[in-house]
Amino acid sequence: MIKEITIATPFYNEQEGLNNFFSKLLLINVLLNKLNIKSRYLFINDGSSDNTRQILKKFKLNNKFLDIEIINHKENFGYGRTLKTSFLKSKTEYLITYDSDCTYDYKIIKNLIKLVDKEVDIINVSYKLSKKKYNISFFRKVLSWGASNIYKFFFKEVKNYKISVYTCSFRIYRLIKIKNMKIYSDDFNACAEIILKSMLKKLIIREIPGVNLGRKYGYSKMKFLRNIFNTLKTILLVKIEEFESHYKK
Repeated sequence: MIKEITIATPFYNEQEGLNNFFSKLLLINVLLNKLNIKSRYLFINDGSSDNTRQILKKFKLNNKFLDIEIINHKENFGYGRTLKTSFLKSKTEYLITYDSDCTYDYKIIKNLIKLVDKEVDIINVSYKLSKKKYNISFFRKVLSWGASNIYKFFFKEVKNYKISVYTCSFRIYRLIKIKNMKIYSDDFNACAEIILKSMLKKLIIREIPGVNLGRKYGYSKMKFLRNIFNTLKTILLVKIEEFESHYKK
């Protein structure tokens, strides 16, 4: 049973939706307390130019009963870089990544904790497995479909896994298995790259359903064309890495 866990959340110009996030975070803390799990929260501010940094700092000062660490990137590096920071700065055995837009019900965290064990390395949340209609933009649907199929084409190991969504960031990780993973992507493509590399390492990955409620505040920071380009770039880099690893053997 998990005794301690880190919840990591990235922020980039999210001031409009922070009150909504804070209300969910307090509920998450109540949930974890009921499960007798000590919680630690990582806020990664990715170079926000609005008041996000100041609002996060104020929330921490006003809620000293929460174990919060705020990490400020000196500039906007991208979503993938916030994930790398989360992996490096987390000090617990397990890490959950949960976005500030709260597009997934925080109560799913209970299911992630309940289902993870020493045999499972990652549990991925999939809107496609949900029986309810999912609220996903056309571009995200295309990216999700594209990532799934293009990785199956280039990497035979992917066919051994029944993963329906590569691009969702809402997951629980057994940190020791991914902490030192080399991740090339600095953008949203990092979510798919992490799953891909975990498959290549033959990690144990499970998937559970989760309804995507859609974003209520702010706007998505994803750059669609750049993400497609970086997906192809990542495939090339991973292939080169595979070749070099094989050659060294």
